[in-house]
Amino acid sequence: MRIEAEDSFWLDKAACSNAERQFYEERNRRKVSLAGPVPVPGPAPGPTLPTVPPKKSKKQKNKAMAEKEPPNKQLYMNPLTMEANFFLETLTAVNQKTTHPQLDPHLTKLLERIVVGIEKYLDRNPTYVLPLDTSGATVGEGVAFVQPKELHTIKRTFSCSACTNRIVGTTIAKAVAHLSENHPNPNPNGQPVHQQQQQQQQSRQEKKRAQVKARQEMVVQLPKKAKAMIVGEITNVFKDKYPVADKLKVIPEYDIIEQDLSKLLSPAFPNQQLRVYKFGSRITGIGTRSSDLDVFVDIGNTFHTFEHRASNATISKLRAMRKFFCGSDDWRIINVIEQARVPIIKTCHLPTGIECDICLNSLGFCNTNLLKYVFESQPLAQYMCIYVKNWLERCKLTEQISTYSITLMVIFFLQLQHLLPPISGLQTEQSISQLVGPWIVNFTQKSPSELGIQQIEVTVPIVKGFLKAFFSYFATFDYEHFLVCPYLGRADTEIQNFEKSLPSRYSAYVASNPDCSLQLRKPMVVQDPIQLNHNVTKAVTRYGLQTFVDYCQQTASLLEEPSANWRQRNT
Repeated sequence: MRIEAEDSFWLDKAACSNAERQFYEERNRRKVSLAGPVPVPGPAPGPTLPTVPPKKSKKQKNKAMAEKEPPNKQLYMNPLTMEANFFLETLTAVNQKTTHPQLDPHLTKLLERIVVGIEKYLDRNPTYVLPLDTSGATVGEGVAFVQPKELHTIKRTFSCSACTNRIVGTTIAKAVAHLSENHPNPNPNGQPVHQQQQQQQQSRQEKKRAQVKARQEMVVQLPKKAKAMIVGEITNVFKDKYPVADKLKVIPEYDIIEQDLSKLLSPAFPNQQLRVYKFGSRITGIGTRSSDLDVFVDIGNTFHTFEHRASNATISKLRAMRKFFCGSDDWRIINVIEQARVPIIKTCHLPTGIECDICLNSLGFCNTNLLKYVFESQPLAQYMCIYVKNWLERCKLTEQISTYSITLMVIFFLQLQHLLPPISGLQTEQSISQLVGPWIVNFTQKSPSELGIQQIEVTVPIVKGFLKAFFSYFATFDYEHFLVCPYLGRADTEIQNFEKSLPSRYSAYVASNPDCSLQLRKPMVVQDPIQLNHNVTKAVTRYGLQTFVDYCQQTASLLEEPSANWRQRNT
């Protein structure tokens, strides 16, 4: 129950009921009539125009009412007290009239019920609400009145913000008692407030550590779709996926999209040269029919320009492109993502039915060239990437680990098996390096024999054996102290001293751009082999990493067993 002082409540109240206003006005008129002289009757006045008293502001009315109030008037609990008092005074005034009063029979019965109810309540000997200055009150009896402003220090959870003390109980009366007693026993253990806050923070940290420990001990089970794919015949995966992925690398629809895109955007930038570059999983040979086609639009010869975050000029170009997509009958806008590291326009080319992600960053095209070379020189990598991409989708991990991220992990694993060269070795022999900002994007495209690498013959048992070893390796990988680095391509690359082993172009760029260094303080670190300051798995959370590790461990165990029909394995 809200318990407040009348003087403070009335002055701060924004609006009041008609009954409250009539109560105050009637009482004030009665006081003025008693205090003033008795009027002398005069001749009956003639008809006069009604006089309109000058209007007063709400503050003036409240001030006048406050001045006329008795200084030591008893505080009230809530507006219901005023309503009852006003009704009682009105009933008394009607009773004093000479004419016989008329009363509604229904109201008579209602009043009788109220009186009987009050008597029954009083028979229970309730605890009374007493003001602070009430004399003769029993010690500890009732609850003292407090000012409404003091009640603001009590939160809705009944925790006093003034003394950081938890108030036991769920009623406002106990909060009022706490305030009226001037915050009794604010520190039950006799400790300073800052020490108590420190203990609360430590308890929260301990609770969080307990949750993390419980999560580490809990093993998340593989989804049924992923398990069905793993225990099924591995040949069926490649029979369905590989021919489609290989065919999608070059199809006539891409030329139509490129022509329509150039035709659409050329009027938007009439004085600038415009080129279209296709990249992504469709072009590398691991895509599916539902995969998007990634497109880089070079406007004004910006291929070699690098932006860690998109500039205002790039965002302006993106917005200008959006207007032309919206006005075209051949394109339908799906979404425009401006806040991403690489802003994109997600759209659908209606004549071909292919969804496209259009950006203004050339590094995606450069990464695609690298992956195409890797898959051509070592086809085993392409088969493994098709499998793990499908596995990632069935495990529902694509929101944190992208297809490009898992592809780099496959490349790193094969580098450790000496089946792929480190990317740094492919770039050291370049006499004239092609740069995008500070990053070298071209590389020597030598054959496996020139690099002294064996090209593995792709068979089902071989692919299955490498997949089992891949999942086993990343199920036991020490993500806290080491990172996945296809650029160097060697094991035991420690996070702590990693930046010292990177080339001078990285250190020079980070020195001039301190906020653009490689994000190493993440649960999982997989470095982009071209853009060396990019951790492609920076979005992975601790929970997501633990789930990924659990899935890898279970997948490796299932791949050890002989493949068979799913129903046969459960009979």
